[in-house]
Parts: sequence; structure tokens; C-alpha cells
Amino acid sequence: MGLHWLHNWPYNEAIVHESVAGGKFMRLTRTLIIGGLMVIPGLFLGLLVWYLLGQPQDGESPLIEIFACNLIPLASISSGLFFGWVTGSEYAE
Repeated sequence: MGLHWLHNWPYNEAIVHESVAGGKFMRLTRTLIIGGLMVIPGLFLGLLVWYLLGQPQDGESPLIEIFACNLIPLASISSGLFFGWVTGSEYAE
């Protein structure tokens, strides 16, 4: 009963549309921030895997270097982007 006057307010529809448009921007921003922050654990995990696999130097084992130095950080960033987008659906409603 306290917010009953809000339902009769003439600008109610405009506020709802504005918040939905802002919600899409907020969802995108949140997704980019989460994806960007996932660089840190991806790099540490890649460094740990590289160290555990014997620290191959330049050209010794290109598959290990590609896996540890490129695929693990990229997988971490893309999983951060994916989960940031999937869990941000409350902003787009």
C-alpha cells in the first residue's frame, strides 16, 4: 500500500524502458569486467602448468608452450566472458 501511487504515475513506462536500455549496457560492462579479471587466474594457471611440465625454453616443445602460454589464458578469459554474460541476465530484464 505504501507504493500504490507509483502505479498511477504517468512516467512509469518511460522509467521502465530507460532502465532496460541501461540494463543492457550494465550487462555488457559487467561481462567485460569479469572477462578481463579472468586474465589473472588464467596467467597464473598457465605459469603453474608451464612450470610443472619442466619449463621448456624457446622452441623445445612448441605444443606445451602453446597450451600453457596461450590456450589456458584464452580459455580463462572466454569462460569469464561466457559466465559473465550468462549470469548477467537480471540486468537485461
